[in-house]
Amino acid sequence: MDVGEPIWQELDGPRDLTKDERRLLERMVGVVGEPALQRQLDVAVVTARCCCGCSSVRLHSTEPPVAEGRVRQLSRLDRSDHFSVDARSRAPGLTDVHVVLHVVQGRVEELELFAGEGIAVPLADLADPTDVTVA
Repeated sequence: MDVGEPIWQELDGPRDLTKDERRLLERMVGVVGEPALQRQLDVAVVTARCCCGCSSVRLHSTEPPVAEGRVRQLSRLDRSDHFSVDARSRAPGLTDVHVVLHVVQGRVEELELFAGEGIAVPLADLADPTDVTVA
């Protein structure tokens, strides 16, 4: 991707999470222990995919956001607008996959799957995330 190119390619319409996306997100959200986040995940859909060729997706939920004060508690940087849930995983041929759930303005925003710029991560073969932390 070149500078100035769009990062996201909007889908023609929202789609349901795949079972593998849901599996990863359930594990990540479970570590947070925030009911509002779980409710968002229950109805979350995918609205866009990353243009670089990786497997990252943008999320949307119609459920209410996590309260600003709770977001601040969960953010290691004392931010009221963002926190992330970070983990590591692996897949055949990919020994280090960074899995991140970004929560922006209290809402699930993005499931990032990074194994290198433009490298697609085969979600079906991706091991359950480990070393899950909230930041």
